[in-house]
Amino acid sequence: MRSPDPAPRRGRRRLPGPERRALILSAALRTFAAHGYDGAAMDEIAAAAGISKAVVYDHVASKRDLYVMLLEAIRTEIERTVEDALSAPGGGEERVRAAVDAIYGYVEAHPEASRLLVLELQGANVSPIGRELEEKLSTGLARTLHSETPAFGGHADRELQLKIFAELLKSVVLGGAGWWCRHPKVPRRDLVDRTVDVLWPVIARALAPA
Repeated sequence: MRSPDPAPRRGRRRLPGPERRALILSAALRTFAAHGYDGAAMDEIAAAAGISKAVVYDHVASKRDLYVMLLEAIRTEIERTVEDALSAPGGGEERVRAAVDAIYGYVEAHPEASRLLVLELQGANVSPIGRELEEKLSTGLARTLHSETPAFGGHADRELQLKIFAELLKSVVLGGAGWWCRHPKVPRRDLVDRTVDVLWPVIARALAPA
């Protein structure tokens, strides 16, 4: 008489697709932030996620696809952060300060995402992915300024003025964020104060009737 088969060993729980995708993005963020796009390998990302490379490719077509997906997620979060801050009660300099503080708050709370963004947009050679991302950031900021403020309301070509303005605002804040990544011991409040000192006079002029 054959002895009964031993009870099967319980394997690791198979994660649902969305959870596995989030795990991959988290591992990719850590790897890209540490090594940059060129230095990151899909084998390393898979190992950091605790899954096989084949499973990673079930969710993304390529390393570039994964990188773009990650940068898009960061961009969306930053845009939402700015929109939420600008839609809060208050006006004038108070709203500007809230928006700047919200951005630096994001940098403080998400150091790896911020480092990745700085590596991509402030490197010696910005990639086509980075240029596209910069354009989307500026466009998103211009759209928010258009809907949430009366800036350049009397100008004959308001859309163009807002686009130029958004590009300059983005450059100031991105530069501050990049500097803060290299000097993380500087208090956030000091960085917010100095950024508002630079931005508010310019924004106040843009808000003034033409």
